[in-house]
Amino acid sequence: MDSYKLARTALFRLPPETAHDLTLKLSATLPQLAAPWQRPYDPRLSCTVGKTDWKTPVGLAAGLDKNAVALDFFHRLGFGAMECGTITPRAQLGNPKPRMFRYSEEFSLRNSMGFPNFGMEACAARLRNRPADFPVGVNIGKSKEATPSQALEEYGALYEKLAPLADWVVVNISSPNTPGLRDLQQEGWLKDLFNVLNPLRQKHGKEIFVKLAPDLDDQVLRDLTTTLADLGADGLVATNTTHIPERGVGGVSGRLLRVKGHQKRRVVLEVARDRKLPLVGVGGFEDMNDVWAWWAAGGDAFQIYTAFVYQGPELLRRFENATHAFITRAKLPDLKTFLKLSPLERQKLIGAFGR
Repeated sequence: MDSYKLARTALFRLPPETAHDLTLKLSATLPQLAAPWQRPYDPRLSCTVGKTDWKTPVGLAAGLDKNAVALDFFHRLGFGAMECGTITPRAQLGNPKPRMFRYSEEFSLRNSMGFPNFGMEACAARLRNRPADFPVGVNIGKSKEATPSQALEEYGALYEKLAPLADWVVVNISSPNTPGLRDLQQEGWLKDLFNVLNPLRQKHGKEIFVKLAPDLDDQVLRDLTTTLADLGADGLVATNTTHIPERGVGGVSGRLLRVKGHQKRRVVLEVARDRKLPLVGVGGFEDMNDVWAWWAAGGDAFQIYTAFVYQGPELLRRFENATHAFITRAKLPDLKTFLKLSPLERQKLIGAFGR
């Protein structure tokens, strides 16, 4: 049994949020704990997401390190990039506890956190000291009490403060845990949002991605993707957690999101690829079969969270080893060359040299 499995056995005896907070505190205080898994990055495995070069196609999703306290640890561990947040303008406690739940037999989690975080000033202080060569995006969201018009002001303030310190910014309008947030996924409000953000983007030059919910109808997702492309979004992230009413309040991630996540991403890709809009996949990635399917559909980079909680750092190594073996067998110079191919060309190579 490796060291992570031993640690997980102990941590899983604790309430989920207690285990999460303890692990993050240790990771922030002792980044050298990553040493057993640390290895040099292979430049052949880098990929480009918008204007940013990720060190590998595997990123850490938002939510695990909300306040950007353990950037050095996750860098050492081997993530190709990471997304911190969700950050709100001022610190907030989030929803009442308990608000995080495990479904261990289904390798899934449910959370109703409600954006607990230390606020944008604290996040900015940490981003100023982040590892210089580690790509980091920041996920921003509205305060619990903010009205739609107040939310516009908040997103503007968040971008102004945090964009200069990050590589890209993700607008979160898709969490199920903040009242009224998902209602903002409509054309009128999004037009107002980009009217606020566009001058700030011209000033700071940092890309704006928008994170989408998986619980939208397919046609709504297509229309929303088209709208965001027309408004000038630089990219998308799909998907956020899913609401499963019979499981309780909050959003579910992991294996219980797996099928829906992949299906909804394919819908978004139908439009995103035609519009040259980068799409970061997240939600239900737990092994290379998920990655092969994502790449065959035309996707590129992806993020993990719940699978990392259950499988640990060895998951990163398995992704890396499988990708390295694939490009070697396919006689490709690097992953970027593969990701420039059409979905049909990718499918042929995966069928011959992948899996």
